[in-house]
Amino acid sequence: MASRRAEHALDELLSDGGLADLTQHDLQTYLWFTLADTAEPQHTAAALALFFELAELNRYAGIAASVQTKEILRTYDERGQVAGAKVAHKAMDASGILPPDLPELEWGEIMGPAEINAYERIAATLELALAAGDLKPGGRGWRLTQQRLTRQQLTMSRLDGPPLLGRVQAERLDSWAEVGGHGRRGLASAVLADLLAEPASPRDVADRMAPMQWLLELAAGRPGDPPGVPLTVSGNLARRVVQEAAERFGWWDLPERPPRSESDMWRLGELRLELQRAGALRRSGRRLVLGARGRPLLGKPTAQWTIAMGFLVDAADFDGAAQEAALMLLLQAHGMVEMRDLIREVADVLANSGWRDTGNGAPPDDHDVSRAVWALVRRCELWSMVEEGKGPGFTTRLRLSEVGRRGGYAALRSLALRPRMDPDS
Repeated sequence: MASRRAEHALDELLSDGGLADLTQHDLQTYLWFTLADTAEPQHTAAALALFFELAELNRYAGIAASVQTKEILRTYDERGQVAGAKVAHKAMDASGILPPDLPELEWGEIMGPAEINAYERIAATLELALAAGDLKPGGRGWRLTQQRLTRQQLTMSRLDGPPLLGRVQAERLDSWAEVGGHGRRGLASAVLADLLAEPASPRDVADRMAPMQWLLELAAGRPGDPPGVPLTVSGNLARRVVQEAAERFGWWDLPERPPRSESDMWRLGELRLELQRAGALRRSGRRLVLGARGRPLLGKPTAQWTIAMGFLVDAADFDGAAQEAALMLLLQAHGMVEMRDLIREVADVLANSGWRDTGNGAPPDDHDVSRAVWALVRRCELWSMVEEGKGPGFTTRLRLSEVGRRGGYAALRSLALRPRMDPDS
């Protein structure tokens, strides 16, 4: 009976190869995520442990027979799928063979062939390091070792083609360009060549990012001040902070009275929101303090520019799609663009890509598109990326400045290289 259990489990485990191709990642995934859906999973795990022991694969035998495996399977049985999967994910992470996310690459929940290949190669490398004793999960600095090994594998030169990181990025760029209707694909194909390499930050990047540096410094605590940006009872920035921003950056042009709250200056509200979305600021009681991603940005204007461009386009589906289309249209425009014409073109691109009102099934109207596109324009204005003028009837005209074009390409590249997530997860 045990032999039949082991044989059946091995048929599932080794469907794409032989025993020599089995990895610790494959085994743990089967034991901790797949096995719980079968009959008597504890018995199957024991049968696998016996098989691996006889095959002198002692590490794999130890995993199959481990207390950890028994506890995970028991959790599925007693507390259900969600609780079991949660414990299993935690165990996978703690095992050390799970390729970690890096600033230059966050793994997607949905992967293409190149990304799967890179992920599997790195998982195998981490397993070899673990077996050799070079990677000791739970030991001092083991996460840094794991990251170093992952980065080394991603960036090293290879005889069979470009580095793994380059392959994943090329795959993501190609996938991004193929999404949507004919109009959207045409826009994406036209800018794709300019997204292959990271655009350089502007020469005056420190001046442009001065507002971000200022707010981060306040959150970190300036000499003589406690850390954190003071907030009102309602959670708005304190009046003295608002008035300092107005004076320092020229964001207020009503000499008869000073600004009273951040709602008086949209640029300040947009700056705060962007830093909170990026995890650089977080609220703690009546103060805004540095978040996990805030301290590495202090005094680093190029990193601040990268963050700003990475959040130029919203993450929300509809707003993000509208802003992405608007940005591509502005990048391909020659001269000033009428805002109302831009909004109309964006609406056409979205309709052609299948966007519809969930209530009545109608294509996007100018009102919804206008709100999303104006949010993009305000962010561009915050970083001085657009030049504006007035047309007939005082209509708004605009175009991206040279720095704005560079930032626009950086924003689209960041968007295209984002990990693909499962919408149902």
